[in-house]
Amino acid sequence: MDIEARLVQVASVINQIDDPKVPRNIRRQAKETCEQWLLNKGKKLDVRIAMSQSKLEELYEDPNIPPEFGTLILMINTELEKILTEVL
Repeated sequence: MDIEARLVQVASVINQIDDPKVPRNIRRQAKETCEQWLLNKGKKLDVRIAMSQSKLEELYEDPNIPPEFGTLILMINTELEKILTEVL
């Protein structure tokens, strides 16, 4: 599977954060991360992945995020790390 297809899959997992149990600001930031960084083909691939990881890490550190979504973010970041090592 090519890298762009994998990034689209990761974005679909990130969209699972769009849940009523998650505070609105966190949902908005997760959506913006996908749109502005992860799926933005106007930027270099490695920058897109690294910035997405950084933004998701910020969300993970938010004290208001429900624990199950914190775990989801860690899993997403692990997958992004694997993709990034393949790109570099």
